[in-house]
Amino acid sequence: MSRAQVLDLVEAALPGDELHDFLRAARLSGGLAEATLLGQPARLVTTYADLKGFMIDEVTFPGGTIYQFQVEPAIGPTFISMDGDQHVNTRQQAMPAFRSRPVSRFVDEQLVPLAHEVVDRFAGRGEADLVAELANVLPFWAISRKLGLPIGSEDKQRAVTRALLAHVADPAGARRAVDTIDAVVRPVMDERRREPRDDVLSRLITAGMDDAQVLSHVRLLYAVGATTTSDAMSNLLRLVLPDPALHDVPVPLLVAESLRLEPPVAVLPRLATQDSRVGNTEVGAGTLLLAALAAGNRDPDVFPEPDRFDPHRDGAEVLSFGVGPKFCPGWNLARSQLAAALSVLLERLPGISVVETTEPQGAILRSTPRLVARWTGSTGS
Repeated sequence: MSRAQVLDLVEAALPGDELHDFLRAARLSGGLAEATLLGQPARLVTTYADLKGFMIDEVTFPGGTIYQFQVEPAIGPTFISMDGDQHVNTRQQAMPAFRSRPVSRFVDEQLVPLAHEVVDRFAGRGEADLVAELANVLPFWAISRKLGLPIGSEDKQRAVTRALLAHVADPAGARRAVDTIDAVVRPVMDERRREPRDDVLSRLITAGMDDAQVLSHVRLLYAVGATTTSDAMSNLLRLVLPDPALHDVPVPLLVAESLRLEPPVAVLPRLATQDSRVGNTEVGAGTLLLAALAAGNRDPDVFPEPDRFDPHRDGAEVLSFGVGPKFCPGWNLARSQLAAALSVLLERLPGISVVETTEPQGAILRSTPRLVARWTGSTGS
């Protein structure tokens, strides 16, 4: 029995190249390699073409069904656990503030100053763990600021959102996380119903959502939006900061290539609702499918020299934000946060170098746990 047939992707850390070696072997095996997810048998979709084809097919392989079991019990009903017209309508209610124009205004007026505010806390020390003090802070502060909520303890925010995502393994911990978030949001939500402001919480309320819907979507923004952006930021810093030659490359190119090479969501689950095919492989109704986005992003048929970090490459659209009707609506804000963090670091901390780092790890959600950097001086914001 091959490793792909026995490996449980929730339990496996697969640090560094181990994940990509595993996914490469699965892709080369032909068809859909076998794996497990929380002990359940599953099939891996690993080629770029197969991933695009099956993720676009929302009828046969809907994105919401699996999240009704894995995420909805903790976060509540949101557009990611819905399909069809219900998904479209709820997503339209939830996402107007994350379209390009509001995001651009937020980046200019609040996000970049917020990045400077975070860097101010450690710039004078000459050394910091940039995962703990930047990547695990800025995305959570940014979501709080955009929602119009008070900025809290970043350690607590990160732990709470991780607990939400760990509902299947620790339902009691997820319940405590729900109570923690709701205790912060409810008083502010009551204020916004009386006096709306120019923030996302007010927009969710004025879009017609009731209290339960608003709370569910706030939990979603922290658990999915902030957490994955935090993970992506840790991977970006690990790929770029150790190589001084990359520090003069345009930041948007670095962000795009980092998302391709080491996406924060390596694998997405889908459930087949009817007998069908993925590529040349027959798939029965009820089959758990694992969309290996990290494998598609390194498919050599689409990306030449796929394991090399090359910010100047021309190529196909990466799969890191998904494909089709469930394409991530927060992609623009996420990329803006990554660009703001890296730009402010390189501007404020001359001579920055990495003195200690760990490899990215995780086969579902993927992040770099630690990155200690040093710099020779600092500039004001």
